[in-house]
Amino acid sequence: MRAARIYKHGGPEVFTVEDNVPEPKPGPTDLLIRQIRSSANHRDVWIRKGLSDDTFQIDLPAVLGVDFSGEVVDVGKDVTQFKAGDRIVANPQFACGHCHACRGQRPQFCMNVDIANGSYAQYAKVAESQAIKLADSVSPDAAACFANTYITAWEMLINRARITPEDTVFIWAGTSGVGSAAVDIAKLVNAKIITTAGHSHKLDILRKRTSGLVLDHHNDDIVAEVMEATGGVGASVVIEHTGAATWERSMLLASAGARIVNAGLTTGQALQTDAVVMIIKQLNIMGYSLGTMAGARAAVSFLNNGSLSPLIGETVPLSDISRAHEMLEGGRVAGKILINLEE
Repeated sequence: MRAARIYKHGGPEVFTVEDNVPEPKPGPTDLLIRQIRSSANHRDVWIRKGLSDDTFQIDLPAVLGVDFSGEVVDVGKDVTQFKAGDRIVANPQFACGHCHACRGQRPQFCMNVDIANGSYAQYAKVAESQAIKLADSVSPDAAACFANTYITAWEMLINRARITPEDTVFIWAGTSGVGSAAVDIAKLVNAKIITTAGHSHKLDILRKRTSGLVLDHHNDDIVAEVMEATGGVGASVVIEHTGAATWERSMLLASAGARIVNAGLTTGQALQTDAVVMIIKQLNIMGYSLGTMAGARAAVSFLNNGSLSPLIGETVPLSDISRAHEMLEGGRVAGKILINLEE
């Protein structure tokens, strides 16, 4: 099969696109799927670079990519819920099943979370337990850029922050993968939305996707603008996925009693926290690391009925996977970067 592999860590140039990569073999409880699209995520960038964090360590050579979707072409002997011809999307994040949290039926707190890799390929192996059926109406493009960002955003907004129509939700970088998914989900709940972007074309896209306040996070005084828009109250929910560059402002623009949910650190892991602000405002600061299957199924149900529409920015052929990573790191693309696995 055709796939993009890395044999060493480094810049985007380390990818090698090969036509003779062995197809994965499904085990007794696995599905083998044929893929025509995948997408690039920051996690892929971090693994490619070889960050020292344990969560980004995989054996080389490796096929990267966490967004799995496609048509089932073969199933293991013990598979009961799927058959050849079914279309699926897979939750790439899974709990270990045997730690203290998992034994206590609380997989969302699993400390041994694993994340699948291998979607930059025409065929992929997916555990039956991680697969969710797709409606025929869902386009391959929408399916390919859904799993990692939408399951993450769903858990953040719905299961952690528990947003309601009464909430004002502040979302950093609303055209990024997680940011655009969060905007889409907040609209579904009919919450009030304030979001940001850093380039004029991204701001224009956001103004078309939401009727809420759209701010330039490079040029506007974000805290002052949020306070003015909320009558001095602040945002009751803050969706954080950028980290060091935004963390202090996130706390300042939050309302008293606000829920701040963080699931990403794309601008750095060292967060400066003013404990006085945290205490005086009685902030609820929550981390997020696992997309549960319950949350994944709920999110996919809204994709299947047409209520969610992923923002797609660019489509790049697999042969040009290095450029896809360059664009992702450059941060100028509004929406997900799709990878066409047939080119």
